[in-house]
Amino acid sequence: MINQSLKVFVEVVEQKSFTRAAEILHMTQPAVSGYIKKIEEQLTVNLIDRSGKTIRLSHAGEIYYSYAKEMIVLNDRMENLIQDLQNEAKGPLHIGASYTYGEYILPEKIARLMEQHPAVSPKVSISNSASIIRGINSHELDIGIIEDEERDRYKGLNSTRLIEDNMYIIGRKDTPDKLDPQSLASSTWIVREEGSGTRSYQDQLFNLLDINPHTITLSSTQAVKNSVSHGLGLTLLSIHTVAGELDTDKLKIINADTVELSRYFHLLTPEAVFHPKSTRSFLDLLNIDSIETHHIP
Repeated sequence: MINQSLKVFVEVVEQKSFTRAAEILHMTQPAVSGYIKKIEEQLTVNLIDRSGKTIRLSHAGEIYYSYAKEMIVLNDRMENLIQDLQNEAKGPLHIGASYTYGEYILPEKIARLMEQHPAVSPKVSISNSASIIRGINSHELDIGIIEDEERDRYKGLNSTRLIEDNMYIIGRKDTPDKLDPQSLASSTWIVREEGSGTRSYQDQLFNLLDINPHTITLSSTQAVKNSVSHGLGLTLLSIHTVAGELDTDKLKIINADTVELSRYFHLLTPEAVFHPKSTRSFLDLLNIDSIETHHIP
């Protein structure tokens, strides 16, 4: 079992208050303060700066919080795995997915999972690739799905290459089918934010075309599509994200015969010997689409 002191310290930090932490833990405030003081005495260092009205961590406190949080997560995972041995797949499943996969592909996968394992409780976080990698490394996520090919960014994780994804230049419905290099360079481009897997391919396209256009940065694929449909500029997006708009003629593919970038979605999991049944069940489902599995050293 995890040391109670760790839980008390983490709660104080996350609530930014001894009083609120005491209420959540059903303890008195002096008891909470006593736990923190005992930790500091054992380590012979101050973890919390008490000089102001708000909780501020010292550098030692930041280190202690980071590892205490990880130890609590690992302890919970261990207990769940042991209880999991004799049970059906059930309980929480924390999934992090990049915008493209999470919004346009993942819902169908979740539906299939729930048909087979209705006792599983998925919790999905849609974010950019950088945030998902951090979530896997910190064990806050059980599974991550991103469209990032830069393997140096997820060293130490298990990676499975999933389905292929094709990306095209997208314009408003009245944009010419073909644009020459000068027109592409002089156009405004609607791009995703830094850290997004889609953004990395948009940057690759600019390098491929040898252009440095004016850009507008948005943090949502839907916002990018809406901006393009209103004539604000061009973009590069996955075919999965624009299928509906192409069918309804709101958007169109530009230079389809000359410009196409391919990528793969990647399934990431923490480097762990054991996974809960809920995680294994979803991994089995996703692996039907997988191309290769490897560990990134």
